[in-house]
Amino acid sequence: MSSPVLKPTVLIVGAGELGASTAVSLLRSGQYGKVTIIDRAETLPALDAASCDINKVVRFDYIDKDYAVLAKKAIDEWNKPDWYGIYYQSGVVVRGLHLEGYHGETGIQTYQNVKAQEPKARLLNTPEEFTRVLSGGSPSVKVRIPGKEVRGYYNPSGGWANATAAVEKLYSWIRELGGEIIPKAEFQDLLYSGSNVIGVRVKDGREFKADKVVLALGSWSGSHPSLKGIIPENLVTATGQTVCAIQLSKEQAERYKDIPVSMHHDGSGYYSFPPNEQGIVKFALHAAGYVTQDGVPRTATDPKASNIQLQTGWIPKDSYTKLREQLSIVYPELAQMPIAFTRMCWYSDVVDGNWVIDISPDYPSLTIATGGAGHAFKFLPIIGDLIKSRMEGTLEPHLQRKWRITRDSSFVDPARKDMIRRPLKLHELVTEQELLTGLSSSDEAKRASRL
Repeated sequence: MSSPVLKPTVLIVGAGELGASTAVSLLRSGQYGKVTIIDRAETLPALDAASCDINKVVRFDYIDKDYAVLAKKAIDEWNKPDWYGIYYQSGVVVRGLHLEGYHGETGIQTYQNVKAQEPKARLLNTPEEFTRVLSGGSPSVKVRIPGKEVRGYYNPSGGWANATAAVEKLYSWIRELGGEIIPKAEFQDLLYSGSNVIGVRVKDGREFKADKVVLALGSWSGSHPSLKGIIPENLVTATGQTVCAIQLSKEQAERYKDIPVSMHHDGSGYYSFPPNEQGIVKFALHAAGYVTQDGVPRTATDPKASNIQLQTGWIPKDSYTKLREQLSIVYPELAQMPIAFTRMCWYSDVVDGNWVIDISPDYPSLTIATGGAGHAFKFLPIIGDLIKSRMEGTLEPHLQRKWRITRDSSFVDPARKDMIRRPLKLHELVTEQELLTGLSSSDEAKRASRL
C-alpha cells in the first residue's frame, strides 16, 4: 500500500492584496497543504498598507496590451456576485487626447486598446459630451465646461472598488478554505537550508517554516535589510503618493452619486472618484512620488512622525496645490471645499511600472511578489492565479520575462514619463489651516486661464 503524497506547505509573508490573493488561489486549487500568512500589523488589513483604502480605480485603460487584456479579465471577475457591494461600475472618463506630443499620442493608443475590448467606449469631442458624462447626467452637478479643443473618451466598463472591503473578503475566503492568518508577526530574517529558503524568523523570535515561501511585503520590500541580494538594489522603491478627500453633505452626495471616475492624461497623474457610501470624494496623483532617505515608508502610524502628523496634513504643499487645481478643472464646487483627510499612499514602486513576480534565481523555494507600482490592485480577482502560475512554472513566457526579478530596471513607465521622484521633506508638508481653505477665486481664475 503506497503512502499518501504530502502536499507542499506554503508560508506567505505579507497580508496585503498580493499575499492574500495568492493564498486564496493556492487554497482553492487543492494542490497545497497548510497555507499560512503572517503580517507585521496588529490589526489587519494594515492601516498603513496601500491596499487598505476606501477605494481604488478599476480600469483596463492601458497603453500596454498585456495589462489591458489582464485588467479586462479582472473586471469581468469584479462584475460577478462575489464582489457585489464592493465593486462599483461607474465608468471611467479620460481627458487629454487633444494634447500634442507624448501624452496625446499615448492617450489615443490607450483608447484604441480600450475600444478593441469594449465596443461601447466612445470619444468625447465636444464640451457638451464632456459635461453630460462628467455630471453623471445630472444638471445639478457643477462641471466646468471644457474648451472646445479638449478631447477625451468615456469607457463604461470600469469604475472603482472598496479596497479594504475587498481584502477583508479575501481574508474570509482564506479562513473558510482552512488557511491561517497571523498578525503581529514582523518579518526579520529568512531561514535557509542549503540552497533553499525554508521559512522566516520574526522579530519576537518565532520561526515559521514551510516547503515554499512567498514574500509579498509591499512598499517595505526594497528597504528590508534581510532582502539585500534577494531583490536587486534599486529595482523596488517605496514612493509616497499624495491623496486628498472631501466630505460631501447628504444633498451633495445625492447630486454627485452618478459621476464617473475621472482621469487626466496630461502628465499630472490626476484621478478622482465618485462619492462612496459615506459621501467621501477622494482625489489623488499617480506620479513619480516622494522618497525617504532610508527607503522606508513614513506613514501616519509611524511613531516618529506622530507629532508632525498631529499638526499637518501628511502630504507636501506642492502636491496639495496641484491636487486642488486639478480638481477645479472638472468640479469647481468641490475644489472650494475643506479637506476631510489626506494620506500618503506608499507604492511598492518600479521604474518601468512592471510588477516583480518571480522565483528567486538562487533559492527555488522562494517566490517574490512585489512591485505593484500603484496599479496592481485592480487585478485583485486574478493576480493570485498569476503568482501561483509563476510558482508552478506555468506562467506565460512573455509574462515571465516582463515580471522577472533580474530585468534591466532602466526602462520608463509609460504612465509616468518625465516624472521625477522627489525627497520627502517633513517641513514642507501642508498645514492643517491650509487644508481647511479651498482654492481662492483668484487661484481658480488663474487655473481657468490655463485650460
